[in-house]
Amino acid sequence: AEAAAPPPPPPPRPRLGCYFCNDVVAPANSMTRRTLDQQCTVSRPGLAMVASALAVELAVTVLHHQHGAEADADVPAEAAQAATCDESPLGVVPHQIRGALSFFRTDCMLGRAFGKCTACSATVTDAYAARGFDFLLDAFNGGDYLEELTGLAQMHREAEAALEDVGFFEDDEDEAMSE
Repeated sequence: AEAAAPPPPPPPRPRLGCYFCNDVVAPANSMTRRTLDQQCTVSRPGLAMVASALAVELAVTVLHHQHGAEADADVPAEAAQAATCDESPLGVVPHQIRGALSFFRTDCMLGRAFGKCTACSATVTDAYAARGFDFLLDAFNGGDYLEELTGLAQMHREAEAALEDVGFFEDDEDEAMSE
């Protein structure tokens, strides 16, 4: 009797994104010319304690997860439907926890890595590995350096060109409709 072939390995999981993968702009000064409610979370009075408490809970949950730091993020909607979480005794492992103080709400989110991320994309990490401190100087001193390096600036230019081609905002159409 022939032995059954082993099951195929599971497909590789997509890489989880970093905080900046959800942005289509490079990190910038979040304090200048902004009101207190528009500034970075770190500047909001009292939120540092909330953020640190969530960070501790997340770290403990990951440490107790059977896969440890390799734990995949739970999708909140799916986790809410499951009565128990078999992989972690402390509950789901969210990928990101985002808060909206204006609504006193926190949301657990899952985000995949963005190929043009200005923080963790292969383009950025390879450039840092190759150039080291010189790369950092260029990133710190050049306002659009990371956007140009990753191709994000080109993506913005292509999006703008596509919008111009659509013609949603052309005055000629408005004049033709009014006649």
